[in-house]
Amino acid sequence: MQPYLISPTPPTLRRALEALLEHTGQRVRDGVRSAATLKMQETHVAWMLAQEIPGELLGLGAGPVGLGNVEVSALTTPAIVRLLEHWRRAGGAGGRALSLISVAKRKSTLRRALYVLVERGELERIPEMPEIGLPPFRARVRILRTFAELERLRRALRPRRAEWVAVAVWTCQRPGDVARMTWADVDLEGSPASIVIRSTKTRRPDGIRVKCPLPLVSILLARRARLEAEGHPVRPTDLLVDPWPGVSRVLPLVCVRNGLPPLSAQDLRHTGISWMIRRTGLTRAAQEWGGWSDFNTLSKYYAHALPAQLGQAADELASIALEADNDNGGDPPST
Repeated sequence: MQPYLISPTPPTLRRALEALLEHTGQRVRDGVRSAATLKMQETHVAWMLAQEIPGELLGLGAGPVGLGNVEVSALTTPAIVRLLEHWRRAGGAGGRALSLISVAKRKSTLRRALYVLVERGELERIPEMPEIGLPPFRARVRILRTFAELERLRRALRPRRAEWVAVAVWTCQRPGDVARMTWADVDLEGSPASIVIRSTKTRRPDGIRVKCPLPLVSILLARRARLEAEGHPVRPTDLLVDPWPGVSRVLPLVCVRNGLPPLSAQDLRHTGISWMIRRTGLTRAAQEWGGWSDFNTLSKYYAHALPAQLGQAADELASIALEADNDNGGDPPST
């Protein structure tokens, strides 16, 4: 399907990619996207604008063509399939193959750039984006399975590192957001105690204030008391936990030495969210807490945390017949 062009002069791909950066830059200034998102898009855009591809991929004849000079009207769905296949085979440095994950990220940037043209009224629609280029999905299952495993890990660490792990698990935040937290984000005297959580990767850099889980309240009260006893009373601008620059190297080793899976810092977030879903199910609250803009992402990555409960599913099916009996005054449904 070819995108329907509203403008008599078809915009080039360079125009679409530059419009994307303008759009994201404005959203960063408005405080609804993070600067890291803009930086990531700038990297992908620079890569695509530097690409020279065989013209026959997009039906433009023989010879190399600068991707930025290609008119959007040439980006039909079959053409995009050929383009993504080319990136997979020879899109890397020196003509080497590009990883599936990199192809998927480039495709996501391209799709978003075309959507921006739709939002600006330069296109009516975009071509259907093929599934090609998506990396194979593997559900994340490397987590701490029980509270006892969390405590085993924390006992193996020095107090300030154990506190870092606790904040990561109980707030369910990404490592970068954990590292940026300050004492101003915490209200331990409130009723109930509360904490600000963020998801700067997914459009929520300002954060939302939520009830602080009770285990974390105890840990933060103990940390504050220890710092005050050491002569370092906390200030609102102080970091909530000490920086851990070597977490990606140290944490997996500590886990393995203590009989646990080799967890990354990101796996601590997955642990907290998996525990939440194990208790509450796939809820809107879990989606808001995790910072996802749509429910599908939560369902895709965390359905593994749900108990099977097949017996309950059978009872739900049988309840249809019971409701019919009640509607008929106790008489069996007519045939």
